[in-house]
Amino acid sequence: MFDPLEYADEKLDSQQENELLKWVRQLDDEQKFTFVWRVLNANDWQGCKLVKRSQLKPIFLEVILEKGLVYGDASSVEWWIKAVLPGLGHRRVLEIIKSHIDIAPLCVYKSLYWLPWLYRNQPKKLQNDILAIIREFKNKYPNYQPLRSIGTHV
Repeated sequence: MFDPLEYADEKLDSQQENELLKWVRQLDDEQKFTFVWRVLNANDWQGCKLVKRSQLKPIFLEVILEKGLVYGDASSVEWWIKAVLPGLGHRRVLEIIKSHIDIAPLCVYKSLYWLPWLYRNQPKKLQNDILAIIREFKNKYPNYQPLRSIGTHV
């Protein structure tokens, strides 16, 4: 059995990392999510690395992305997006980010810098969807200057 708080603070070698992943993947879905969530709460970076490799169900990945959009700052929000992209897919991640334009503009604002880079090798349709989100955001918030780096609102 692994302790999520110890994992969050330790640097594991590749063999230990593989043992941890093997153990996490054999847990039921709720236990797996609980373990990953506790790691995320203790260490964003370690948690995001674990999210990518732990085979969580999409519903859990959506919860993790929501947390990252709110609590990640302008630089770490990239980790959160990259962590869930393989499991949710590029289209779903964009849908979730876009859904925040009216209710949590800071979440979208932090993401806008990273989206073109994260989607650079994706089909033109997805790249056009990003441009549409950027345009919509700029039209709704032409002079947006957030006063803080985490949270949801201006």
